[in-house]
Amino acid sequence: MKKILLIHTGGTFGMVPVEPDQTLAPARVQNHIINMVPEISRLAEIDVLTPFNKDSSNVGIEEWDLLSQLIYEHWDRYDGFVIIHGTDTMTYTASALSFSLRNLNKPVILTGSQRPLSQYRSDARLNLIDAVELSTMDLREVLIVFNQRIFRGNRTKKISVKSYHAFESPNFPPLGEIGVTIDIDHSRLLQSEGPVFHLPGFYPQAVVLTIQPSMSPGYFYSLFDQNIKALLLLGFGSGNLPFPEPDWLSFIKAAMERDIPVFIGTQSIQGRVDLSLYECGRQALEAGAQSIGQMTVEAAYVKLLKILKLTSHPDAIVRMFNENWAGEI
Repeated sequence: MKKILLIHTGGTFGMVPVEPDQTLAPARVQNHIINMVPEISRLAEIDVLTPFNKDSSNVGIEEWDLLSQLIYEHWDRYDGFVIIHGTDTMTYTASALSFSLRNLNKPVILTGSQRPLSQYRSDARLNLIDAVELSTMDLREVLIVFNQRIFRGNRTKKISVKSYHAFESPNFPPLGEIGVTIDIDHSRLLQSEGPVFHLPGFYPQAVVLTIQPSMSPGYFYSLFDQNIKALLLLGFGSGNLPFPEPDWLSFIKAAMERDIPVFIGTQSIQGRVDLSLYECGRQALEAGAQSIGQMTVEAAYVKLLKILKLTSHPDAIVRMFNENWAGEI
């Protein structure tokens, strides 16, 4: 049998109503999961670790590094890795792991649930069985497996807080679907291009601003005094920003003058940012702003934090951002 490391990090999956804090104690996690989902022990030899037990809203750069280091240290001992994670920031963690663990030759799969494993009608049981079975296969990237669909982790967005169809991959087709058979589009899967390596660290000096109609950039000039190293502005449609009133173009130019690269995303879920389509975008492009293309906001933000750990030089930041590291572009 394949040997799989199951890493429980908290979230809705492990909530237990009788517990005072609504979560399982780390020592009880393995017994609870194996007792509730005995099928996974028939799919693989399972070891369980609980490095932390948190609401995923509290999972950030420290936890991303802890997880990537834990996986890397255990890389040669296991055939695959499954991470139980809260759904709210699962896409951020998936992106972080895809940028920290490179050239994978085995799967790292995140899953979770919309209802706790202990409750009736929970989606946790099937999600976990699917994730464990897929973790025994020859898949070489960071994936999210949820509601019988297989997604590239850094291409995924959470789209619902109440539906079991909680995730979607808006600009990149799902890698597979799970039904009577497991159907995977192998032509889209990443292939390893050398030895696995670990690239730890994130530098949280990037800021994301969601622009609203008539919102003045004047509120945000003070950011330039806060040692930020990159800006991600979420505009409208294909990346359009309002100007001349309110004048976001001057804000972009002011950032560039301070060697702060500016990236433009969109509040639209589907489609790519194309700053060449309309005058509002073209002006930003001519001022030096960069499009994030079809990248999700989550992946773009996490990638900037990773890049800023490596360099603070504006040209290098832009160059690295435009490189395809783990299928995010």
